[in-house]
Amino acid sequence: MQKIRVCTRDDIPQVIRLSQQWAEEGVTKGYENVKWTEEKLASRINGYFFVAELDGEITAYAFGTVKTGGASPVIPMDERYLELYEVYISKAFRGEGLGSELVRALLAKAEEDGIHRATVGSSNRNWREVGDFYERLGFGMWYFQMVK
Repeated sequence: MQKIRVCTRDDIPQVIRLSQQWAEEGVTKGYENVKWTEEKLASRINGYFFVAELDGEITAYAFGTVKTGGASPVIPMDERYLELYEVYISKAFRGEGLGSELVRALLAKAEEDGIHRATVGSSNRNWREVGDFYERLGFGMWYFQMVK
C-alpha cells in the first residue's frame, strides 16, 4: 500500500526523475521547459509538498503554496488560499487514486492552517479529463484560457 507523506529533501532526486518522465510524456504544454534542479525544487518544500511512496520508491507527488491576493475577483485580496502547482503520478501507478489522495492531503493541510480555498490551473493537453478530476474534488471553473 502506498503511503502519502510530506516530501523531504532526500526525496527530491526521485521527484526530479518523475518530473522528467512527465516532460517526456508530452502531455502538458510547455512542461518540457520546466527542468527542475534539486535546489529549485527543494525550495518548494514548505509543508505543502507531498509524495506517495511504495517500498522506498516515490511514485507520485503534488505541491502548492499559500498565497494572498492574485485570485481576485473570486477570492478577496486579503484572503489566503492554496495554489496547487503540480500533481504527477508515475504511469505505472495511475488509476489507483493517488492523485486524489495527494490533492486531499494538500487541502487538509490548508484547512489545518485555516485556509479554506484553493486554486489550480492546468496546461495538460487532456484538459477535459483534468477538469473532471478537479471537479470531483470540489473545484469549479473560474476562467478558461487558450493559446494559438
